[in-house]
Amino acid sequence: MNSQLAKILESPHFRNSKRSQALLRFILESALSDDHAPLKERSIGAAVFGREIAYDTAQDPIVRNAAIEVRKRLAQYYLEPEHAGELRIDIPIGSYIPSFRVESPAAEPIEQAAPALANAHKWMLAAVALALIGIAAAFLWTTRRTPASELDAFWGSMFRDGKTIQICIGQPTRLYRFTGPRIEELNGLLGAAAGLARDTANLSISPAELTWVAPEYLFLRDALSAFNVASWLQSKGRPYQLASVTATNYSQLRRAPLVVIGAFNNQWAMRVNAELRFAFSRRNDGGVLYDSIDDRRNPNASQWRVAQPVTGTMTEDYAIVTHVFDPATENTVISAAGIETYGTLAASEFITRPEYLGAALRAAPKDWSRKNVQFVLGTKIIDGAPGPPRVLAAHFW
Repeated sequence: MNSQLAKILESPHFRNSKRSQALLRFILESALSDDHAPLKERSIGAAVFGREIAYDTAQDPIVRNAAIEVRKRLAQYYLEPEHAGELRIDIPIGSYIPSFRVESPAAEPIEQAAPALANAHKWMLAAVALALIGIAAAFLWTTRRTPASELDAFWGSMFRDGKTIQICIGQPTRLYRFTGPRIEELNGLLGAAAGLARDTANLSISPAELTWVAPEYLFLRDALSAFNVASWLQSKGRPYQLASVTATNYSQLRRAPLVVIGAFNNQWAMRVNAELRFAFSRRNDGGVLYDSIDDRRNPNASQWRVAQPVTGTMTEDYAIVTHVFDPATENTVISAAGIETYGTLAASEFITRPEYLGAALRAAPKDWSRKNVQFVLGTKIIDGAPGPPRVLAAHFW
């Protein structure tokens, strides 16, 4: 195990991230010492990141954010063909107790396999031991967490036909790059600090000097949201396919269930929510432009909105999670969509972590799993990261 951990930490995926290295090392050492008590969010925050033992994990999500990063780096590591036969280490979503499994390497030719027989029994014993550790970790996790039945039921209609689930990721809509002979001049002028050097009052830019490049990019938090969903589907052994919104068309949506990431930057999310009780809108109020979530049953309410353009002082974001059967595509659609990308990331955690969805469904109708549902979520923004999702409203029909 130590050699495998060393190999992972020395790989390009972990080499330059001290935070990911520290978290993965602590998790594995605690798990293999049979002491799972430290593998709780607050304990990890104190032991690995120097937080006070009684710190507020809701206000400081450093452990959750670091775990997302570690899961992403592990997934990238094991995607490389040279690591296919290695011991696989996974950190299940919603848990900090690792699981272990051994991928079967390609079969060796018979004439090359003979020298390895002497080590076969040791390898088999190691594999059995690791399997038992994984089973024990899974058992401990299932006995300590909120039952996942609500989360499984929420996703049940997506899994029913065994189809490949489409994950459609929103993209920036207003993103341009300078082109032409004045590239350096314009970049220098508009990239300069405020002051005389940035006096652009009389600046003239022709359309020929701009090229639209939005389809080439994703927002970081939208990408992390898609990763959360993909990791959850992978943990359930479900096939999925990632695609940007610009690469997704209607004929594709007719063939499979859809998970939509993003709101104003994803036309499919806007279409799915457009006629429902909770929907997104953009409005001018007293000369200030807002992006909002509207409640059609309370059209005068305006508590869920974010002023545009967004500034560095933004402290709260809002999101809609929708689970609905879409008659236009004849498939189930789940939408995780924030006004800004903070809300989208919080929404992705809400639909992939049993403790969040389980708490939200305690007051739901008994037959909720056979209904369409929308949740309005709020999330506090602390040091540029979203906190836990909070349910502000729910509607079942």
